[in-house]
Amino acid sequence: MWQFFADNPWVAVFSVITVGALLGMVRFGPVKLGAAGVLFVGLFVGALDEDIAAAVPAGVSALGLALYVYTVGLESGPAFFRELRGQLPVMAGAVVALAVTAVVVGFVGHSGFGISGPFLAGGYAGIGTTTPGLAAAQDASLDPTEPAVGYAIGYPLAVVITIMFVAAIAARRSWTARRDPDSGLPSTLVTRTVQVAHDRVWSEVPGVTEHRVLASEYRPAGGRTRVAGALDRLRTGDLVVLVGGEDDVRAATGFLGSPAPLHLLDDRSAVDYRRILLTDPALAGRTVAGLGLAERYGAAVSRVRRGDFDMLAHDGLVLQLDDRVRVVMPRERASEVSAYLGDTEAKVSEVSAVSLGLGLALGFLIGIPSLTLGSTTLALGTGAGPLVMGMVLGWRRRTGPLVWTLPTRANLTLRQIGLLLFLAIVGLTSGYSFRENAFSLFGLKLVAVLAIGAAVSYALMVLVAKVLGQSRERTMGLLSGYVGNPAIVAYANSRASDSRINNGYSTLFALAILVKIVCIQLIVGL
Repeated sequence: MWQFFADNPWVAVFSVITVGALLGMVRFGPVKLGAAGVLFVGLFVGALDEDIAAAVPAGVSALGLALYVYTVGLESGPAFFRELRGQLPVMAGAVVALAVTAVVVGFVGHSGFGISGPFLAGGYAGIGTTTPGLAAAQDASLDPTEPAVGYAIGYPLAVVITIMFVAAIAARRSWTARRDPDSGLPSTLVTRTVQVAHDRVWSEVPGVTEHRVLASEYRPAGGRTRVAGALDRLRTGDLVVLVGGEDDVRAATGFLGSPAPLHLLDDRSAVDYRRILLTDPALAGRTVAGLGLAERYGAAVSRVRRGDFDMLAHDGLVLQLDDRVRVVMPRERASEVSAYLGDTEAKVSEVSAVSLGLGLALGFLIGIPSLTLGSTTLALGTGAGPLVMGMVLGWRRRTGPLVWTLPTRANLTLRQIGLLLFLAIVGLTSGYSFRENAFSLFGLKLVAVLAIGAAVSYALMVLVAKVLGQSRERTMGLLSGYVGNPAIVAYANSRASDSRINNGYSTLFALAILVKIVCIQLIVGL
C-alpha cells in the first residue's frame, strides 16, 4: 500500500500537506502546531516505507525554503533596521545567549552523551524553531536525515518550555523596567469628538508631538465641518475629532475640555471618510506626507491598517502595497482620492515577477560564497542568503521603479506555500531515520540534552532583558522572537495587550535566525 506513495511522490507531498494542515489546527492546551503539523505528518508517512524518501523530489525543498525566508526578510527588515540603534544592547545580549546555548548543546551532547554533530545541530535548530536553521544543518551534513531527527525532537520541547517561560513572566506583576517605561503604540485606536472648553494651542495637547494623538475633523464654533489638516489654535466652543489610543485620547480630552454631545463623524454631508486600499505601485514606499493628499485634495490620513494591525498615521509613516488607508476628505473628492490610491482588489495579490525574481536571484548569489574554518565551512546558503537580501530590500522598499515589498496578502501566501513544501519534503525524506533513532535510548539522550539547552537558552534571554531594563511585555516579545515561533508570540499576546510584545518579536526574529544558522554550521563539525 505504501509503495503507492513511493510511486507517486507528489501525491504523498500534498497528502502530507493536507493532513498536516488539519493537525496544525488542533489545539494542544494554549497552542496549535500550525505549519509544524506538516512536518510531523511527513515524518509519520516517511517512516512507513524507506522507498518513499528516495522518491520524493528533494530539490523542491530549497525553492520552498527560499520563498519562505525571502518573504520573512521583506517583512521583518524594516523593523530590524529601525530598532537596530535603540535595541543594540538587547540584540548583542541575544547573540551571546545563542552562542552560549550552542556551546552547551555541543559540549553536553558530544562530550557527555557522545551524540554526533548533525543530530545536535538539528536539535539546536529545533529548540530555536528555526526552519532555515534546519536547512543549514542539512546542507552541512553528510546525511541530511540526521538533523531532521534532532529538529523533530527539539521543536515540541521548544514550544512547551517557552510557553512555560512566557507564562511565568506574565505572572510577574512587579517587573522593573528602567529603560522601557512607555507602553508603546496603542494596540487599539478610538475616535472621539471633543468640545473645547478653553483656548488651546494644538501642539501643546498631550500626545500630539509624540504622534500618539491626531485630529481628523474640525468644526469651529458656529462654522462648517472640515478636514482638520494642520491645526494651530483651538477656540472655546470648537469641536475636534481625536484619534489615538484610549489612554491618550482620554488625556487629550481632559486637556481640551470634555466629550461633545454629538459625534462629527456621524454627519458625512460635507466631510467623508473611508478605508481605501493602496494598490498603485508608484505610491508604495512613500510616506503619508509624500502622498500629498492635503495639497491635492484637501484630505488627510488618520489610520493605516496593515494586516491585522491598525496604526495611527503620521507624516513619516512609510506605506506599502495592500495597506488600507483611512482617509478623511471633502465628500466631493472621495472618488478622486480612491482613484489616486488605486483601491483595486484585483491588484492585492499581484506580484511583480521582476522584483521577486531579481530579489531571489541576488539572495541565492550572496549565499554562494563560503568560509572554511578547519573542518567547518560557513556560508549563508539557501537559508540565510535570501533572508539577508529580503531584509535589505524590505528596508529599502523600492529602487527607482522597482518596488521590492509585496502586498501583505501575497507575501503571506508565498510564505505559507514555501514553508509547507519545505516541511512536507523534509518530513517525508527523514521519516524512516526518525523512526530508527528517536524511539530509542539515543532518542532519550537527545531529549535530555535539548531540554537542558532550551532551559539554559531561554533563561539567558530573559536574564539579558531583565538586566537591560526591558519591560515585562517587551521581554515576552523578545523571548518569542528569540525562539522565533508565531504560536509563542500569539500566546504572549493572549496574556497581555501591549504593542511592545510585537515590537520585541520583530526586533530579534530575523537576527536570531541568522545567528542560529552560523552556530548550527559550527555544531555540525563536532
